[in-house]
Amino acid sequence: MQLSCGPGPLRGQIEAELRVHGQPLRWAITQACCSPDGTRALQIEAIVYSPMALV
Repeated sequence: MQLSCGPGPLRGQIEAELRVHGQPLRWAITQACCSPDGTRALQIEAIVYSPMALV
């Protein structure tokens, strides 16, 4: 997943975005980029549990 982050702590932003897809079981930041204007972009790899996907 690609994520553009706002200012502040990253953990809450990442977990909130992952919860859109289900319950995050584990995740890792695999790439991070910072622009000169201060914007942050992350690449996240995650395992997310979604019971509806099992149907």
